[in-house]
Amino acid sequence: MEDSLRDLKQSLRVLLINPAFTVAAVAALALGIGANTAVFSLVNTVLLKPLNAPGRDRMVELQLSFRGRSGSGGSAHQFYYRKQQTEIFQDVSALRVELLNLTGSGEPQQVTAARVSAEFFHLFGAPIVRGRAFNSDEDRFGGQHVVVLSYGLWTTRFGRNPGVIGQTISLSGEPYVVVGIIGPRFNSEQFEQPPELYIPFQMDPNSTEGGCYCRVVGSLRPGLSLPMANAQLKLVSENFRRAFPSLGPFQTEFVVEPLRDAMVGDVRPLLMILAGAVIFVLLIACTNVASLLLVRATGRELEIAVRSALGASRGRIVRLLLTESVILSLLGGTSGMLIGLAGIRSILRSYPSNPMDAPLNIVNIPRIGEGGTAVALDWRVLAFTLLVSLITGVLFGLIPALQGSRTDLSTTLKESGGRSGSGLRQNKTRSLLVIGEIALASILLVGAALLIRSSLALQAVNPGFESHNVLVMQMSLAGGHFEKTSEIDRLVRDGVQSIHSLPGVTAAALSCCLPLETVWQNFFIVDGRPLNGRFHGISGWTFCVAGILRRASNSGITRPCVHRTRRRCSAGRGHHQRDHGASGMAKQQSA
Repeated sequence: MEDSLRDLKQSLRVLLINPAFTVAAVAALALGIGANTAVFSLVNTVLLKPLNAPGRDRMVELQLSFRGRSGSGGSAHQFYYRKQQTEIFQDVSALRVELLNLTGSGEPQQVTAARVSAEFFHLFGAPIVRGRAFNSDEDRFGGQHVVVLSYGLWTTRFGRNPGVIGQTISLSGEPYVVVGIIGPRFNSEQFEQPPELYIPFQMDPNSTEGGCYCRVVGSLRPGLSLPMANAQLKLVSENFRRAFPSLGPFQTEFVVEPLRDAMVGDVRPLLMILAGAVIFVLLIACTNVASLLLVRATGRELEIAVRSALGASRGRIVRLLLTESVILSLLGGTSGMLIGLAGIRSILRSYPSNPMDAPLNIVNIPRIGEGGTAVALDWRVLAFTLLVSLITGVLFGLIPALQGSRTDLSTTLKESGGRSGSGLRQNKTRSLLVIGEIALASILLVGAALLIRSSLALQAVNPGFESHNVLVMQMSLAGGHFEKTSEIDRLVRDGVQSIHSLPGVTAAALSCCLPLETVWQNFFIVDGRPLNGRFHGISGWTFCVAGILRRASNSGITRPCVHRTRRRCSAGRGHHQRDHGASGMAKQQSA
């Protein structure tokens, strides 16, 4: 212990005597460790952090599987049939996000609403700070319209007025009674966009509609593993197909996937690529510092020779030099952790909190919170930074320490610290380090060049439409007012004509989905072709666009294709969910 403290004091003294070397080494290490800390903090938040739910280890998402491919989604009869499997699931909840118009007191506001079943609040442990959550009676088909407000909406819209409990608010023209307020610490990470309020799903249990318009999540029974649950669900799928034979080709198998994995989706490979890239950056930083230590060791040969002459063993000298390396790495790790966290937070601060507002070339990263607020310092990040710092210190300090401790005493002392025979060995070692550094840098450069080339190639692909000077607007269609197609038809005609009459607008159109966004899928059978399965393939489709073009004849105007927006399929996670809504497009004249 005394020797360790003596080595620590001596190492600090040596580093303070050489401030230029210390600053250069710490800066290089801070860059490498900081990049790793930034990426790991993102990986920790997205991939490693447990779910914020009571039964987080048993939380699953119920999916539909077809030909080895699975996806989230479910219909009313599928949800109720799964919910009855009490030997598999302890709790099951349906959820869906949609946009509603909040009117009444104050300015009209478009809010993000989560339509959930009554089991949602118990399943995710939602804290109710005022009032209560809605119950199963209120969640029944045709039940009372009630709403639970998020803490944020309660604060911004209602000024934290406790008297809002029991009041009636208007959501897309329908009256809803406020029954509760969710606490501020409730993590709604299971949604792509944090909901501002929660309303009952109120699905019709007698509905035979096959559209997948909701996500279904649940918790497995204690002691039931994931493979066991999927094995039992195969039998449940067969019973379901026999119970609903009229669904025909829409029949698929029920499977479950860990909820955290379902939320992460395709982001995992991207994060792994980033992690691999920053590891190369750290290795380059290590070779830089190791080269600096080798150069510095040349000037310390006399010091090391004197220590050896006074009785210091080679192991004692190696330990002293490694102590200096570890101190450098700890200083670099501390600086790198602060720089890395600040850097990743500043980058994520500009990240779109609403996936529908993100450009098409921006990857949707789940679980990071609005503006990356969920990416924070915790024990995993601290442990990772400490471990990386220690390994880095040993990694870049071991070779210089071994080289520096191999000193020819007689030659070094006779030459009074001049060059000795070890210089040739150090030159060879430095050459190998430089070669390794160039190899690592070349790998990073080649990988970056390939990614840039792929990005440019993707941007050069002709999407089949012209997006220049095209503006996009959104509006919500919900409530009893739009249950009739005539009202939607009138809204479409009036809205498109009003937009078209604006100065500078050359064309206007309305559709449920924009190009390259989510499309619906239909199964089809080709007449005359042998059928091995239930159908031949799947086709993507979307509603036709209603539009008016300037100087177009009446015969060229397309009649709007009206629909009930609450029937659209929007259950797939990672897709833009625009339930109860439509997208409007207007093209401006070129400036």
